[in-house]
Amino acid sequence: MAKQARFLCIGGFLNGSAVKDQGDSFECIEQSKKVTYRKLEIFHPDLWDDYYYVCETTTDKQAQNWVYDIDSN
Repeated sequence: MAKQARFLCIGGFLNGSAVKDQGDSFECIEQSKKVTYRKLEIFHPDLWDDYYYVCETTTDKQAQNWVYDIDSN
């Protein structure tokens, strides 16, 4: 998965962005289009579990692979 995947880490930093908890989802405007980010909890058995907001076009599996740094190609 491309490193440009859109993730926002709640209370921490991922892709240089951190946000406060916005509930289950929130909408924003990107390039004149409405985009929804949804809340997703990702567990990492060796390190952490945390909540992230992931772009509506990102699957749960893609998000987990990105957090685990697994190349999906």
